[in-house]
Amino acid sequence: MLGSKKSNELEKTIHTGIHGTPQLRPDEKRRFLGFFRERVIQAITFKQIQTTEGLKIMEEALGDSRGVELVIHQKARTRAMPLIVQARKQGLDFTIVSNPNLQGEVAVILVAKDAVDVPTLYSEQN
Repeated sequence: MLGSKKSNELEKTIHTGIHGTPQLRPDEKRRFLGFFRERVIQAITFKQIQTTEGLKIMEEALGDSRGVELVIHQKARTRAMPLIVQARKQGLDFTIVSNPNLQGEVAVILVAKDAVDVPTLYSEQN
């Protein structure tokens, strides 16, 4: 019994060495540009960033005092330039992400340092 426990621990160590540390909710992080949904204050999709309303929603969100970083998908960086300018004026950091493992339609998010209670993001609306 004791040998089996040591063997199991050894297998876990080897697996971690080969594949890296297991991640918590990786699908959720791929959908929200590398962040957990609970830290997202506002998000818009690639389709929404093409509209005046989508940009306005994000511009309003940038005024939220909980926001610490604007995160932009590489494919949306040109269209998001007004948001980047506003974020810099307000002293917010911004990051452009280009991870090929990202999934979904989210183009831009504003994230908080800690979890926030936002029931429905703009990107989640139909």
